[in-house]
Amino acid sequence: MSSKKPKISKEEKAELKETARVSKERLNRITKTRKHHLRTSARVVKYGTKSFVRNAWLSMAAIAIMAVTLIVLSATIIATSAMGSAIKAVESQVDMSIYIRQTANAEQIRKITSAIEKLDSVTEVRATSPEDANNAAIKKLIEESNITDPAYIESLYEAPNKIPWTINVKLKNLNDTSELENFVNNDESMVNMLDARPPSYSTSHRETIDRIATIMNRIEVIGLSAAGVFALIAILVVFNTIRMAIFNRKEEIYMMRLVGASRWFIIGPFIVEAALYGIAAAAISGTVVYIAAFALHNSIGSVLDESLWFMQNYWYFAVGALVLVGILIGIISALLAARKYLRAKS
Repeated sequence: MSSKKPKISKEEKAELKETARVSKERLNRITKTRKHHLRTSARVVKYGTKSFVRNAWLSMAAIAIMAVTLIVLSATIIATSAMGSAIKAVESQVDMSIYIRQTANAEQIRKITSAIEKLDSVTEVRATSPEDANNAAIKKLIEESNITDPAYIESLYEAPNKIPWTINVKLKNLNDTSELENFVNNDESMVNMLDARPPSYSTSHRETIDRIATIMNRIEVIGLSAAGVFALIAILVVFNTIRMAIFNRKEEIYMMRLVGASRWFIIGPFIVEAALYGIAAAAISGTVVYIAAFALHNSIGSVLDESLWFMQNYWYFAVGALVLVGILIGIISALLAARKYLRAKS
């Protein structure tokens, strides 16, 4: 006995097509509404948060390595800032010395200092007379040698003064003395006034500054390289964590795809979960960095003043930067893991 399919008239076919069209249009209108997007986003956040809580122990490794990455990155930035502060502190105490003949008068010295002050590379000029320099040298000798004999002290002041006029010049950049040297060597008012003692364009402080700058560059390179390595490790750890979460929910994902769930609705919870890893890591690393910075300040001293001032007055920028970097690492890892899985299953 053969079964025959009932024939559908043209009117019925047209009616079915119209019903399907209306249903599709209605569904499109619903999915495009703001309320639908908000509801979908809320569900994505809810599912991602639940997954984060459910996989807490599995998430520990990802959070830990992300926290280490953020700590290394923060430590590098703080160390670089501290080295910069140390260089500024040393530079503020360093000046170049130009020696003028003892026979020069105060008016000649005033003209020379006024001319030097006009140089673009100069920040400060100070002249010391032979008498003041001699008295300061004798006073220092008495204090350091603990001299108490009045006759000997009087003889020191009566001895011939051989100290010339000294003009101390502070520069904007200690490594660029070309303008000052050119002025001293070529200006007519200077050439005939220079003492036999040559000007001091280089000091022992410059070696200290160069050494600090070299250390600062090495710390910056090593720190950023280490942060990059840890960031790569963090991405791999989060990538594998998200992949395991996807694998555990593969049946659920399969059903969602069958009923037409969007890619955002499927991938979104895993992105939220990875972003929560970053936020948790930022909270841990921020706490560690703040405690360590304030603890070290008591032993290291003023080199951390600039960093601590920023951390105290603009803490929201510092914390926000940590959270942003942590979230970016998490999102990149989640997108790589989720997209690879969906592409493999498509």
